Amino acid sequence: MTFPELRIIYRSNSHAPLWVVAEKSGVWEKNSLAVNTSPQLVREKAVEALRNGHVDLISGNHHNLYVRNAKGEDFVHLAQAGNNWTENRLVVAHGIRSVIDLKGKKVAVDKLTSHAGLNVWLFLRQQGLDADRGDVDLVELRGPAEERWKRVLSGEFAGTFVTLPHDTRAERAGARVIRVRAMPMIRGVTLTTTMSFVKNHEAKIRLLIRGFVDAIHFFITRKQETLEILKEHASPILHLQSDEEVETLYEEWAHSLERKPYPAIEAIANVFRLAVRRNPEIASFNPLALWDSHYVRELDDSGYIDQLYQ
Repeated sequence: MTFPELRIIYRSNSHAPLWVVAEKSGVWEKNSLAVNTSPQLVREKAVEALRNGHVDLISGNHHNLYVRNAKGEDFVHLAQAGNNWTENRLVVAHGIRSVIDLKGKKVAVDKLTSHAGLNVWLFLRQQGLDADRGDVDLVELRGPAEERWKRVLSGEFAGTFVTLPHDTRAERAGARVIRVRAMPMIRGVTLTTTMSFVKNHEAKIRLLIRGFVDAIHFFITRKQETLEILKEHASPILHLQSDEEVETLYEEWAHSLERKPYPAIEAIANVFRLAVRRNPEIASFNPLALWDSHYVRELDDSGYIDQLYQ
């Protein structure tokens, strides 16, 4: 049987765990839908691919569409799988015992204007360390997290923020890792498309939302099968090195996934702060205008999601 198809790209390999579980668990076929997912296209940026009709949805684009919507473009976020920042492991140099000890020190971050770098800027600001007034020196160091934490170990930087499995790898290398609070943040798997696509393909969108909810349910409730899928299909993408790292990845995702994939208000507020950081002229734009969660609400109101977890 041939099912209607959706083409989705994800902006980062870090989104892969949920997408590979969705693909291998059979939830798309269950919902009479064919979903073709792949990492971001190499030759064409995600937003341009969406606008040109080469893909139907994007998994991601968290802070950079507010300015485009403020200028009249019709992008929309439909559902949100997770609402907390996960790069919240602080690898520190000798003598750093808390976040406040970073005052006056150098902190290595990925691209300063990327989501990862802006997250660090906002988190430190909320903790009382404002890089804009010189409380802390954020130094851009693009590339793998391993390079950043190794340079913390060498004493070049006072700290850097990483996600799993780099926290445990850094600890094994002799680093001290501080687990900081999980700042609310729109990140990871966000269903993003255009309103024109939604209006022309409402039946597909409803099937997608239900399949998305089913994928989350499978991930959370069928641990052993999910672990097997992650080990075979996600490990090569994320370069996981052991069953222990796969298990830790599973626990992190299972804990953070939203059973009802609504965005959290605090997460929207924080991601919009990142957008305003890059484009101050949109400060008066209402960030909720980029969101349309009524398809999630429609499914929720039907009782479907609650019945899954009974």
